[in-house]
Amino acid sequence: MLARPLIIAAALAVPGAALAQTKPAQPQAATAAPQSMSRADYLKTVDGRFATIDTNHDGSVTKDEIATMQAKALAEAQAAEQKSIEADFKKLDTNKDNSLSLAEFKAAAPALRPRQTADQMLAEIDSNKDGKVTSAEYRAAPLANFDKADANHDGTLTAQELAASRKR
Repeated sequence: MLARPLIIAAALAVPGAALAQTKPAQPQAATAAPQSMSRADYLKTVDGRFATIDTNHDGSVTKDEIATMQAKALAEAQAAEQKSIEADFKKLDTNKDNSLSLAEFKAAAPALRPRQTADQMLAEIDSNKDGKVTSAEYRAAPLANFDKADANHDGTLTAQELAASRKR
């Protein structure tokens, strides 16, 4: 009985890996369409994954076999993560002394930029589109948010109302 749910789980968990295993690795443009795969080819991949997990080849997968597969997958993921971290460190370590100075660390930080240009902000707030923002226009959106959060409309935001509004 464990085999069917495991096959389904494996099929759902590895569609990208299934494609990668059946096609030779080749760089693709970011806008390239995904490769197609027939149901039969996909099923071969799923069956191959099951066969890999079923280490004693008895046609069913036990808890121990699943644990072994998980441990192996975790070890591979940890190794890949370590490799990625080391590559990132090497990029940051510009003087190649195997340590990061504050200057090297700061140099890697992304530049801060406004989320919107002044034109975008003006277009968003300037409701009458006259090229300037009045106090009433500036207050409109924040007051609408306050009124929406003030569930009982008593003109006061309680801690509960504020918490509830943040969940929406």
